[in-house]
Amino acid sequence: MTLNSFRSGLLGPRSVFFSVVSQSCREYGSGTIISGSVRRPKIRKHSVETGRRLKISKSLSWLLRHQGRFEGIPIRSDGYARVRDVLKHESLSNVEFMEIENVVKKDSKGRFTLTYESERTEGDHWWIRANQGHSIETTDLELERISSAERIPIALHGTTEEAWKTISKQGISRMSRNHIHLAQGFAGTDHKVFSGIRKSSGILIYIDVKKALADGLKFYLSANGVVLCPGNEFGFLEPKYFERVEKVAKTLKPIEGWKEQIETQVKAQTSSMEPTEERLKSWAQR
Repeated sequence: MTLNSFRSGLLGPRSVFFSVVSQSCREYGSGTIISGSVRRPKIRKHSVETGRRLKISKSLSWLLRHQGRFEGIPIRSDGYARVRDVLKHESLSNVEFMEIENVVKKDSKGRFTLTYESERTEGDHWWIRANQGHSIETTDLELERISSAERIPIALHGTTEEAWKTISKQGISRMSRNHIHLAQGFAGTDHKVFSGIRKSSGILIYIDVKKALADGLKFYLSANGVVLCPGNEFGFLEPKYFERVEKVAKTLKPIEGWKEQIETQVKAQTSSMEPTEERLKSWAQR
């Protein structure tokens, strides 16, 4: 099947029999994150096939999570866009439908969902979306609301040692995205690939979900198992919700003194807000 035949709406029964027999819908994703900014990421050197697939994946993420609507691609409130519209974008020039399908099926982190909707729409039946990581507004991503810490026994955030210097003071920021991403495990512990954490992470921050839920923070579970948290009103998951912090080496080693450091900072912040006579006068003049 060529791209031109797909774009002209000639996706007939013979072209889709391998994908749809009696089913009206199929979903993939066994489907790190482009930077919160909208700049295009650099592509590292890989084999020709893997490199092309990686380039397509990054272009899809960039469009479906961040820039699609600004690039003229209609995206529904549930994050889905027509595959035909996506393929028209210059970043996916010369890309065919079967390559998109291949990217979705081979993505080990399940970043995308590809679905065939014969009953909901007319003409353009194939739709695709990113499962999480959006900076554009989405209202119906089919996220599961987490009401109990028992639902997600482990929720951790991976970061670098350099970023930890800032995170230890202010907490984890959702930055320009809608949510902070947390993983339910780490590849170094049971040799699985977990979506929601970078392989390059040198520091693992485990979140006390029970305490955060008790304080009113919200947690969700995406379609590919990533734990999402919008943070507090300023978009931060504060250090007081850190349960433990470990450094990734040949084995995971706790970082010494991190808890005492954070407790000292919290006390200092609390002390600076005590209503002394001088501060009361200052606040009254505001």
